[in-house]
Amino acid sequence: MASSSSLQLAVAVALALLVGGAWCATPGTKIAFHVENGSSPNNLKLLVKNAAVDIVEVDVKEKGSNEFLPMKQSSGTIWRLNTPKPLKGPLSIRLTAKGGGMRVQDDVIPANWKAGTAYNSKLQFGG
Repeated sequence: MASSSSLQLAVAVALALLVGGAWCATPGTKIAFHVENGSSPNNLKLLVKNAAVDIVEVDVKEKGSNEFLPMKQSSGTIWRLNTPKPLKGPLSIRLTAKGGGMRVQDDVIPANWKAGTAYNSKLQFGG
């Protein structure tokens, strides 16, 4: 029979796995982009959700442009881009993962985007 300290350790490990799993995205989950409150066409703030890997670069491209504009990491999974002229949507997003791997989805954020809204993508990292 297991000692009470072994049982307590097993319960603590199980709880840590359950709680930790709630904060981590499941591999194969589609990435979503939440346009944060306070965003404007000149000051875009994006929260990258469900990435399942560490994202090290986020770039945005306006409709009709050939150039991606790099966003700056604001905090955690929030990325920011300040521009002198308003961004024109729909917007394409390019993500780069730590250790390699890049994903791009065109027109993931519509032309009529709204702050406080999440936009689902077809992008994912992992299985």
